[in-house]
Amino acid sequence: MGDRSTLQAVALIFGALYLVAGIVGIFNHVILGIFQVNLLQTMVHVVIGIAGLAAASSLANARTFCRVAGVILLLLGLIGFGVANPFGLMYIGGADIALHLGTGAVLAYFGFAAPVSTRSA
Repeated sequence: MGDRSTLQAVALIFGALYLVAGIVGIFNHVILGIFQVNLLQTMVHVVIGIAGLAAASSLANARTFCRVAGVILLLLGLIGFGVANPFGLMYIGGADIALHLGTGAVLAYFGFAAPVSTRSA
C-alpha cells in the first residue's frame, strides 16, 4: 500500500468491503444469509464503496469519508432501533443495527479521534 496512512488504509478497506457488499446485493437479496437488502441499499453500498476507494487517495479525503460515512452509519444504526423499515424504503433493523453501529463506530473513530500515522512499504 506504499506510504499510505492508516486512515487512508481504513477508507480503502471499508470502501472495498462496501463495494463488494453492493455487488453481491445485486445478485442476492440476503447477504451472508443475515442481511436483507434491496436495490436502494445495494446502490447506497456501491456509492459508499466507490467513495471510500476514491477517498483513499489523500489523507484529507480519507478523514472526511470516515467522518461522514461513520456518522451516517451510526445514525442508521440508531434509527434501526426504533424503525426497522423507515418509509418502507430499506430494512435497517435486526442484524443491520449491529453492522451499522459497528462500522459507523470504527469509521467515526478514525475520522475524528485516531492519530494519523503513515505505513511504510
